[in-house]
Amino acid sequence: MQLHLIDWLILAAYVVFAIVIGLRFARRAGSDINEFFLTGRSLPWWLAGTSIVATTFAADTPLVITGWVRDHGIWKNWLWWSFAVTTLLGVFLFSRLWRRAMVVTKAELAELRYGGRGARVLRGFLGVLHSGFTNTIILCWVLLAASKIIDVLFDVDKGMALALACTIALSYSLLAGLWGVVLTDVVQFIMAMVGAIALAVITWQGVGGLSGVLAAGASGTSVPLDQILRFVPTAGFGSPFELTFWTAPVAILAVNLGIGWWATEWADGDGVIVQRVAASRDEHHGRLAVLWYAVAFYALRPWPWILVALASLAVLPNLEVHAPLAGQVTAVDQSAVVLESAGGSTREVSLRPPGSAEDWYPLASTTRLAVGDEVVAGQLLARTDSERAYVVMMARYLPVGLLGLVIASLCAAFMSTIDTHVNLASSFFVNDVYRRFLVPGAGPRHYVMVARLTCVGVMCLGAAMAFYAESISDLFTFFLAFLGGVGPVYVMRWLWWRIDAMTEVVAMLTSAAVTIGISLAPIHWRLGALSPNGELLHEGRLLVVVGASVGMALLSLWLGPRPDPSTLVPFYQKVRPIGWWQPVRELAGPVDTGSQPAPVLIGVLSGLGLVYGLLFGTGHLLLGGPAPGIVGFAVALLGAYGVRWSLQRLPAISADPVDDCL
Repeated sequence: MQLHLIDWLILAAYVVFAIVIGLRFARRAGSDINEFFLTGRSLPWWLAGTSIVATTFAADTPLVITGWVRDHGIWKNWLWWSFAVTTLLGVFLFSRLWRRAMVVTKAELAELRYGGRGARVLRGFLGVLHSGFTNTIILCWVLLAASKIIDVLFDVDKGMALALACTIALSYSLLAGLWGVVLTDVVQFIMAMVGAIALAVITWQGVGGLSGVLAAGASGTSVPLDQILRFVPTAGFGSPFELTFWTAPVAILAVNLGIGWWATEWADGDGVIVQRVAASRDEHHGRLAVLWYAVAFYALRPWPWILVALASLAVLPNLEVHAPLAGQVTAVDQSAVVLESAGGSTREVSLRPPGSAEDWYPLASTTRLAVGDEVVAGQLLARTDSERAYVVMMARYLPVGLLGLVIASLCAAFMSTIDTHVNLASSFFVNDVYRRFLVPGAGPRHYVMVARLTCVGVMCLGAAMAFYAESISDLFTFFLAFLGGVGPVYVMRWLWWRIDAMTEVVAMLTSAAVTIGISLAPIHWRLGALSPNGELLHEGRLLVVVGASVGMALLSLWLGPRPDPSTLVPFYQKVRPIGWWQPVRELAGPVDTGSQPAPVLIGVLSGLGLVYGLLFGTGHLLLGGPAPGIVGFAVALLGAYGVRWSLQRLPAISADPVDDCL
């Protein structure tokens, strides 16, 4: 499509703004890696928390949520709503501990926590893993989303889209370090929320609201509309002790609520949260930063995207193309698939069935169809990509000027996420590999130079992965399972002295090996609703990975030697964790942990009431349920009181005074 000059000017204005901020903070960020990666540990809570929210609102986020709602229903968002428990634990427990540790990365914590040669090796391994793999997977799906957005709005191919996206991001991220990231994040957050709300209001009114969606009969999905609109999926017949009760959606929800939130690699805080907490002025600011993030992330952001997804059901039909005969694929492009039958005849199958439009048609890439594939009669050849529906709604409904603002907000979201994960990956390499093992003792500007070069390398690696990827959702769910069983070890290492480096290594390697094995091995699974037709859903894969990882970690803990309590004294005295540390506590002497179990527990439960009360109260009001909406807001109010009570009883033990730079 063609953008108006006003739209281009708005988009250009944001890009210029970001580059100016980068130039403004280039000297400060380049002084040493503490400034480049942590802003000198001087961020106030509102800036650190807003930066976390902005970073987690990537360009891919509205696309993947639109796909989930269209293909499954609102309830599918429990895949990430369930992590509210983890986030609230971060507020009342882990953020304080991370800030006291005074580390730059999660990998550095491994050496501080465990001590000894094994811990040093683990730190180096984690540095390589998080700089060369985990953060690059995130970059991959963010770049993939950017290519989809640019493809719809600017009509350029995927390679050109990725090259443009990488150029914009690198021109800014190499200059600013974390200083530029967090300052532009504030503007990005405002732009993103204004743009998302404006698009939701316009599209929702454009299709006639909920009545319009109901009248259209949800042509955009094969799932019944009443299931699409449910916050919790409908169970089958019988009791929970009968197989008929466990439909696939119910089984998925049970895994997400029962396992997903505590099993993942970021159970005690993901890399972004840890970095922002470490960059905060003190543990009090770090804690409030995570609290603000929890409210904004779970309660404020989802509904504009969900409303756009629901509106798209009324105007963007779910189109599919099936093979009319058995044969081999000899050619594939965006308009047709050519099949050659066993008898040697060829037939061109159009990918423009009735209902298609210039901006909405089936794509062979959704089924991963390639030249040389054998197909059978009736096989699905192509379908519309539900993730692209969000961008199509933008292009169809937004007027001049507002379209430019929303595109600029997605550009800002993309740049914010890219900046953060390029910076984060670089911090793992420089802090935990290069400076720790390869070139220790060099000058601060040397390490900043290496950090900037690493940013370029990480970006190129992420772009290369994105060029061959197709589905944002598939990348996201693979990532969740890849280190899906490490969470319990990461949580317990703060609470129990018996956890050692080998326990973490065993859990990590088991998770990775089982995830890769499941993805590659042709196994016919029998996990009921979690394995339809013998193929594991993401939640089934997560269940297997977590079971194997936790089992092997417990076996390692049982068979392995106990750690020497004396080696844990420095960690205990510095971090002051709560839990089962009696042998270490006896050697360390009196240490004030500043934490009590009751305020932590009450704070987490109250925080969940606050977050979920706002989330579902807002949802019910928007979708015509005023009474449940009022109940939700009442629960949120009670939760806010409990949060305040808990915060008052968990004072910060110490503060690290810094210059008031902002």
